[in-house]
Amino acid sequence: MLQISHFPELITDDPETLANLVYEIPAGDEEPYVEFKYDLRKSEREKFSCVHGHHQHLAGFVMRKGDARFLVGWICAGTIYGENFDKYTADFDAAVLRQDALKRVREIRSAVNPFIYYLNSISKSDAFKHFNRLRGQLETQMPWVYDTLPAAANMDRRVIGASLPKRLCGPGPDLREEFNRLMADFAAGSITLAGEPEKVAAVIGAVRMKMDGLAKRAEAVLDTLREVEDFFQPAALAAICKLANEHDNPKRRRYEAGLLSITCKRDRDKSVIAMPKGFELPSRRPLDAFRAALAGVKV
Repeated sequence: MLQISHFPELITDDPETLANLVYEIPAGDEEPYVEFKYDLRKSEREKFSCVHGHHQHLAGFVMRKGDARFLVGWICAGTIYGENFDKYTADFDAAVLRQDALKRVREIRSAVNPFIYYLNSISKSDAFKHFNRLRGQLETQMPWVYDTLPAAANMDRRVIGASLPKRLCGPGPDLREEFNRLMADFAAGSITLAGEPEKVAAVIGAVRMKMDGLAKRAEAVLDTLREVEDFFQPAALAAICKLANEHDNPKRRRYEAGLLSITCKRDRDKSVIAMPKGFELPSRRPLDAFRAALAGVKV
C-alpha cells in the first residue's frame, strides 16, 4: 500500500532535478512511499524512464525509500504496487487542497491581530467626532443644505457638476455605533479562527467570506468618513452653492463657496462652516493588506 507523504509540496514539475535520485530500486526492506506525483503529459519535454523496466512515461510518482528517490511510471504503479494513478491523483489533489486550506488559515490568522489593532486605532481617532460635528453644523446652521444634500448626491454628476457626499447628511444609524457593531462582529468572527487548524481549514471558505464581508463594512465606514473631505472639494462646494442659490429662498439666504468653507448669508448675519481642523482620514493600507491576505494575494 503506497502512502502519501506529509511533505509541504506534493507535486513536482521537474522530478529529475530532485536530490538523491537513483535509477535502480534501492536495496533494503524499508517500505517505499510516494513523495511526489508528476503529470507532464501535456508538456513537450522528453519522457522519463521508470525504474521498473525503464518504460518511458510522463506521468508517475517520485518514490522515496530511505534517502533515495526513484521514478515509477503510472502503469507500473498500478501493475506492481496495485494502485491506480487516477485514485492517487484524486488523493494528491485532496491533500493539496487540505494543505492550501491550512496555509490560508495560517495567513488569515497572522493578519487578524494587525487588523484588530487597525480597527482600534480608527475607533480612538477623532475622525468620527469631526464627522458628527460637521453633520450637526449643517443640520443647525444650513438646514436646506442638510435636507437636500442626500437627494442631490443621487443626481447625475454631469447635471449638477460634481459628485456629492451621499451619507454625510443622509438618514441611517450613527456612524460610530455602526463601527462599534463592526468591531464586535469582527471579534466574534475571529473566534472561529482560534480552533484546531484542521477544523478551521474545513470551513475556511465560509470564514474567509465572513471576514471579507466585515472588511467591506470597514471600507464602507472609511468611504463615509472620507465624505468630510469630499464635501469641501471646490467642485462640490460650487455645486452645492449653485443648487442652494437657485432653490432655497434667494431673497433671504445666499450661499458662497470659499477655500475649504461654505458661507450662508442672511441679511446682516452669516454662518460659516469650514473643514474641521485636525481631521485626518484613517489610512486604507492596513485594510488593503487584510483584504489581500483574505484573497491569498501577496502585497
